[in-house]
Amino acid sequence: MSRADGTPDDRPPGRGRTAAASLLRGAMGVRRHDEADRIRSDEAVLRARARHAARTSRLQAITAALSRAVTREEVARTLVERALAALGADEGGLWSLAPGDLEALLVFGTGFDPAARARWERIPVAGASAPLAEAIRRGEPVFVGSRQEAAERFPEAVRAGDRSSPEYAFACLPLEAEGRVTGGVSFVFRTAHRFDYDEQVFFLVVARLAAQALLRAELYDSERAARAEAEAARQRAAFLAEASALLASSLEWEATLASVAKLAVPGIADWCSVEVPETLAPDAPPIAVAHVDPAKVERALEWRRRWPPDPAGPGGPQAVIRTGRSELYEEIPDAVLAAATTDPEQLRVVRELGITSAMVVPLSARGRTLGAITFVAAESGRRFGAADLAMAEELGRRAGIAVDNARLWDEAHRAIRARDDVLAVVSHDLKNPLESILLSAALLLRTPDARNVRRYAEAVQRSAARMDRLIRELLDLSRMDAGRFRVEVRPERLDAIVDEALAVLAPLALEKEIALSASGGPLGVEVPCDRDRVLQVVSNLVGNAIAFAPRGGHVEVRMALRERESEVAVADDGPGIPAEDLPHVFDRWWKGRSRSGTGLGLAIAWGIVDAHGGRLRVESRVGEGSTFAFILPRG
Repeated sequence: MSRADGTPDDRPPGRGRTAAASLLRGAMGVRRHDEADRIRSDEAVLRARARHAARTSRLQAITAALSRAVTREEVARTLVERALAALGADEGGLWSLAPGDLEALLVFGTGFDPAARARWERIPVAGASAPLAEAIRRGEPVFVGSRQEAAERFPEAVRAGDRSSPEYAFACLPLEAEGRVTGGVSFVFRTAHRFDYDEQVFFLVVARLAAQALLRAELYDSERAARAEAEAARQRAAFLAEASALLASSLEWEATLASVAKLAVPGIADWCSVEVPETLAPDAPPIAVAHVDPAKVERALEWRRRWPPDPAGPGGPQAVIRTGRSELYEEIPDAVLAAATTDPEQLRVVRELGITSAMVVPLSARGRTLGAITFVAAESGRRFGAADLAMAEELGRRAGIAVDNARLWDEAHRAIRARDDVLAVVSHDLKNPLESILLSAALLLRTPDARNVRRYAEAVQRSAARMDRLIRELLDLSRMDAGRFRVEVRPERLDAIVDEALAVLAPLALEKEIALSASGGPLGVEVPCDRDRVLQVVSNLVGNAIAFAPRGGHVEVRMALRERESEVAVADDGPGIPAEDLPHVFDRWWKGRSRSGTGLGLAIAWGIVDAHGGRLRVESRVGEGSTFAFILPRG
């Protein structure tokens, strides 16, 4: 045999050929091995390219989905759900930094153990050693591939009690946009997991996309909130303008306030009510209660009759009327309702209303609180804030001025009517004694008979005394109206004052054959009072009793001394006072069925007793006589 080049092959016959064949086979094996490596390398490249393409596709899908998310909640849900599906993770959540950056609040999370979910709602950030807290605080991602690694790096955060997941891995990343960290995102695998470089980059890109989407959502939320606030401000301004027009349209202040309450519902509140001090009395309804459902208004009034307000209560309209300070309840938890009710049934009824927020503002004018307006949010779910309170307080001021103007107008008209009544009464009551004086004086001039001089002089004296009494009563009323009526209080014996009044009026009682008597009494005990004024009250009450008692009747003065007050009651057995006349007994110029007197005596007696800090009352039934009693404090 010869070699390939034609030279003889002088190698040993079998061995050379075998070695060559072996060498050839080796060369061919190397070539096949290199080819396999090249194929494996190509496959790895293809797989890497496929993974890269898949991740790119998933990133594009996440990006597209985030671009459609508008609110912060939508962004959080979209990111977590899409990322879990893309990464194959088992748990995920997105947290947003609370004001002050001291804790992160869960916006959306899924896959959590329900029993442990509460621990993830709020995560402390400052000084905490938890992985998410560290990622947020340092602004750097945290990747942990196993429980052992977690125990080494974050021993306090290892979930030692989690038997369902003996192994796990997690990635915690900060949400950073425009140079600031606004929150964090976390993904958990319930198996060990190796985070390679490409996957870590994928996590970081997802977190960056989420941060930008959240920033966009914040801007949207801010813009939406600004538009909502602008619309709310417009509604508040429109409401105030319309309410002001209503308040200026009428001087019937009760009806006007009721119209304002109806105007507030449902644009400003779900419920609105108006109270004045007089409506806090038992069985007294409020000035107005408004709701869009008339049936609910009737139920509210029925509940009020069942549970009337406590004028001394620590909160609500009664407290606002008492203090003049507004109250704002932005949130009304059940504990507040429980504290404001008196029994379980009332609490059940209040819960039925579904109250979520409330505010109470004073009706104020000229430094005085005239009432209160209550606004309540219920089924609408709205929450009142500082801007709503400012609007309500402005309404309270405008309504208070309208009420005050209406009352001033009413007082002016009453004053005009009173002036006309005074002129009528004075012209009538002075005309008769003046005519008597003129006639008596003319007779004195005409008659030389001395026997008639005394009789005519006495008539002049009686008429002058009547005129003097009327003038003094008018002066007393004028001082009371002007707030200048004063009493000079000194220790006085009340029984001595009663005795003096009875002694003066005894001749008048004797003329009608009426028995005068006095019983009880603080004998020897002094009571702080103005002697002359109290004598005027007793004389007035006893004189009235004598005037109305029948001939041969009886008038009794009863005195009683108690620990903190003293009482004088004057009872007669006259015809009594009809029930419909009792509310007017102490009104000025009121004479009832009597045509005698000026109708001022009882009104003045009321003013005198009131100036002492006391009370004057009447009890009477037709056919059973009358009892007038006044009570004076003892100190």
